[in-house]
Amino acid sequence: MAKKNIKNGKVMDKRRTTVVPTTIGEDSSFNVVESYKAVRTNLSFAMHKQKGCKKIMFTSGMPGEGKTMTSINTAITVAQTGSKTLILDCDLRKPQVHKRFGINNEIGLSSVLSGMAPLEQAIHSTGKENLWAVTAGVLPPNPAELLSSDAMEEMMKQLSGMFDYIFVDTPPINVVSDALSLTKFVDGVVIIVRYKASSHPELKDAFSKLEFVGANVIGMIMNGVPTTSNSKYYKKKYSKYSYKYGYGYGYGYGYGYGYGYGYGYGYGGRRHGDKKTKEENPAAEGTGAETGVETKE
Repeated sequence: MAKKNIKNGKVMDKRRTTVVPTTIGEDSSFNVVESYKAVRTNLSFAMHKQKGCKKIMFTSGMPGEGKTMTSINTAITVAQTGSKTLILDCDLRKPQVHKRFGINNEIGLSSVLSGMAPLEQAIHSTGKENLWAVTAGVLPPNPAELLSSDAMEEMMKQLSGMFDYIFVDTPPINVVSDALSLTKFVDGVVIIVRYKASSHPELKDAFSKLEFVGANVIGMIMNGVPTTSNSKYYKKKYSKYSYKYGYGYGYGYGYGYGYGYGYGYGYGGRRHGDKKTKEENPAAEGTGAETGVETKE
């Protein structure tokens, strides 16, 4: 496993020479923690009719909108209630979960789906109580086929008998179709959008694709919203989506990871943060974010 140390609140991986934002923990600010607890509360209301294991998929329209960190930190807050929780990395093109927790990625999801390893070997401890992870594993040449396979369906059935919650991190649906095939294996889908980065046409395209496959979209989470911003801006911009699906209702915070999810490589997507000023992209400066999920009426 790669050697790591903590510097300025970020994980420094000496072997990969990458800087990875840390997950929420004891040193996180009160507002950060409460923001994710608000998401946890809304998810519990959205899924209250679901019996047994609750399987929730996090996705976005384009790269760089923060779904990996949002799904991980939501999973952490759920695990803190005592629920056995799993974070499942289904991004078999540019996986991130193993980097966030510093987990060896040699055996993971692709290993199980291709029959190279049993499921038990792919379930890793995250070092946090009640929280485990199945990382992506070695990148396969056929990710879409693996994620839509009978082996994937069987694995989800096995995991459902082992955990109370499963949070599924996926690639952006406007770039690759991998996540769409996963909607039949989960109980609900949450869309992640980023303030002043996610565009109206991209969001519309994402919802159209999810509706076409019959996905159960239970809400939206908007992050990167500065705490001083006027709420009328995003309520107006995303109003018709919030009316139909619901989205974050409050809790700005200064988290400030501002990392790039692909940023135009790996998926071939556009570069969200290119040439944006601090004022245009406040999340990159840690000025705040807005997050939450509301149930559909």
